[in-house]
Amino acid sequence: MSTLSTFFDPITDGRITAVYVGLVVILMIMLGGTLPSVPYVFSRNALWIIWGLFLLFIIILGIQLQLHRLVLPAMPLMAWLAVYICWGILAAPYPILGSGSRLGYRFLCIIASMAIVTSHPRRLALFANATQWTLLVNLLVTAWLITHPEYQEHPFFLRLNETFSSDRFAGMWGNANEAGLAALFILVLSHWAKRWIAWIGRISGLMIIYLTESRTAFWIAMTLAMLYLLFAFGKRSRYRVVMIAMVLILLGVGYLGSSKNGDFSFIKGNPSLARVFDLSESKTRQRGDASRMDLANQWLPIATKGPWFGYGLFSSEGDESQETKVKRHFPAQGTHNLYLALYIDAGWVGLLLFLFVITRQLFKIRGIPLDPAEHRMMFALCFVMLVFSLANHTMVTDFTGWIGFSLIFLLPMSPALRDSQAA
Repeated sequence: MSTLSTFFDPITDGRITAVYVGLVVILMIMLGGTLPSVPYVFSRNALWIIWGLFLLFIIILGIQLQLHRLVLPAMPLMAWLAVYICWGILAAPYPILGSGSRLGYRFLCIIASMAIVTSHPRRLALFANATQWTLLVNLLVTAWLITHPEYQEHPFFLRLNETFSSDRFAGMWGNANEAGLAALFILVLSHWAKRWIAWIGRISGLMIIYLTESRTAFWIAMTLAMLYLLFAFGKRSRYRVVMIAMVLILLGVGYLGSSKNGDFSFIKGNPSLARVFDLSESKTRQRGDASRMDLANQWLPIATKGPWFGYGLFSSEGDESQETKVKRHFPAQGTHNLYLALYIDAGWVGLLLFLFVITRQLFKIRGIPLDPAEHRMMFALCFVMLVFSLANHTMVTDFTGWIGFSLIFLLPMSPALRDSQAA
């Protein structure tokens, strides 16, 4: 009895327990893109074991930390999630209850785990440190795949979400866009990591963005860097001139690189730079693939001619969706835009409620008395998640999206930031 009583006793300080370390390890498996490969290394039952342990750790820590209080700031997000899933299930003309239930269960588990992570500065720091090492491991895997591209066809990597052509590698994520999003997200988290670990993560993250050739991640990172310099040195006129010059140079290089006849020598011989500066996605069209503009033109007529209540959950993933398993003459690829995806799946109800909940939270964050550095990091987090949503439709169906949106609601009012300021 004494063992059980101490195991479930409330934790009033920020000590790190073995259960919390286990929770962070599972989060790193998810965030680092390793989870889809678990069945290959072990067995299919290993996935059930991981999710079972994840839930067990959440329950134990939730009892110790009074989880019902910690998750209160995320109640608007959870309310929207419930409406979105229920509405999407009812609107779907195909059986989707199982997939919708799994989506809700996993998203709620992530929200609960993030409430635990943000319950104390020490727990947040451990989580942030772990994410930086995750970036380093993925950088090493990416470099290894570039050196030995034949291993991209190995079953271990084929079990990942998606395998792109051999000229774009994305570590354990398998998907270059997901790699770019995860790198940006973890770069923001480096603010709460130890300084030397943070710099390991930052260098690794920037290298991953470069090697994966994620156009969206590259320009978001550049925008945030310029905004930081602008706010940091904005009061000094000479730095303003430098910033304006940098912006004009980048815009000029981007235009020259994306023009039809553009053979700008600076980027011509570099595949990574050539792709990120190819704003018109001309190389994508040359390969016969649909650009994001092409996908928007394909999906918008479907959205405008469809029912006001949407087509049903996961419809935005297209006719090749593994969840819907139906053919409705939709594009094979997903919308590549979260806002359009929400409208396709749940109509005006799903989209407008999401925009309302997010806008309300943004105004709420603005009024919270945080340290200026913390406010900048919250702005960066919101910027990454909301802008990347313009180019990715899986933001509410994958781990990085779940963790990012959860932190937008939980982190500003969390004990982790409140206690760090009091200290």
